[in-house]
Parts: sequence; structure tokens; C-alpha cells
Amino acid sequence: SEPFKQANRKFHPKDTIVEIGNVKIGNNVKIGANCCVTTDIPDNATVVMEKPRKNAVKLLLLMDSGGTMIPYTTLLSELFQSVHKSNHYKDVKTYFFHNCIYSHLYKTPECENGDWVETEWVFKNLDSDYKVIIVGDAAMAPEELYSKTGNYRGPNGGLSGMEWLQLMKRHFKKIVWMNPKMASGNAPWREAETAIKEMLPMYKLSVDGLNKAMKKLMVSK
Repeated sequence: SEPFKQANRKFHPKDTIVEIGNVKIGNNVKIGANCCVTTDIPDNATVVMEKPRKNAVKLLLLMDSGGTMIPYTTLLSELFQSVHKSNHYKDVKTYFFHNCIYSHLYKTPECENGDWVETEWVFKNLDSDYKVIIVGDAAMAPEELYSKTGNYRGPNGGLSGMEWLQLMKRHFKKIVWMNPKMASGNAPWREAETAIKEMLPMYKLSVDGLNKAMKKLMVSK
């Protein structure tokens, strides 16, 4: 029998389409609605985008890089490239972080010290109308989320990861978290994920999850 029937082009020849406002994104690999998006995406995968009526959406994409997110490197690369090649947004800003957001956001997935911008700079230079998508597995240790010295790769800026996330939520009107490994409901064994779920809308990084997240970002209230 054929493997991955929900994601097999033989059984589902049409593109999967995910709408972000007036922008439609369709990957040439079919992803089943109940199938978690994984790294089972061919290297020659492309993204088909239809031009929106008006380039009004400003997007801030923040992606967790390294560690437990390594299995999703291909997926994140495809997401990064499709957004930046689309030219269908009024503005797009992309930064990276490792495990949690702290006082600095990195310019590249390598997350090298010094190759960053201050998170406060982002607050000062990006207005509150930016739609924010955070992509990460929320698998950080509790101290990485709650301790003011929990960032073992760089500066905390005097605040815990949770406090930086709260500042993000306070500044930007619309913000969602996409998680490739999200557990159903509250998961006591995933303490950090459960805490973030209580603060930010979190969705599974799947076709169905993307649709729900984009609807959340685009509602007027």
C-alpha cells in the first residue's frame, strides 16, 4: 500500500491552501488536515501564493532555532523562504530565538551572540499593528521560562522569558504561537507549554492549526 496517504500527491492532487488575510499560501505537497506538519517535505517543495487585493498585512515572524527544533529545520526554512519571496505583505520582519524570547532576537537561525537586535528595539520600531507569529515547540525547561537568569545562551535583560512574552503580548495587538509538538489540552508534563498556552493562543503547526491561527490574527477584535 502507498505510504502517507493523507500527504500523497497521488491521492490528493490539488494544492493545500492556507489563507493569511487576503494572501493564499499553497504548498505543492499535500498535507492532510489531521496530519502534523513534519519534515517529510521534499527539497523541491515550492509555495504557490496568490496576490492579495491590497498589501496591508504587516507580519513579524519569530522562530525558535536549534535544540529540540532541529527536526523541523526544513519546515522552518520553507516557511521563512515562502514568506519572504511572496512580496505580498506590506512589511515582513523575521527574527530567531532559542527556546524562549529574551532581551535580544537573533538575525539568523544560528543564533550567534552579537548578531542580534534588542527586543526593546523591536517594540520601539514595529508598531502594534504587526501580526505576530511565534513558531516553537515550547519545550524549554521551567527555569528558562521563569528565571531572570534562565537564558544560558545570552542576556536576559533583567527579566524572565515569561516577562518578555508578556511584554510581547502587551505591545502587539495580534499574536499567536504555532507549535509542531503541541500536546492536547493542559499537559502537566510540559509545564512551560501549558503556561504559555494560558497566556497566548497556541495552535498545532498543521494545516488545520494554521487556518485557525490566521483567523485569530485577522479578526477585527
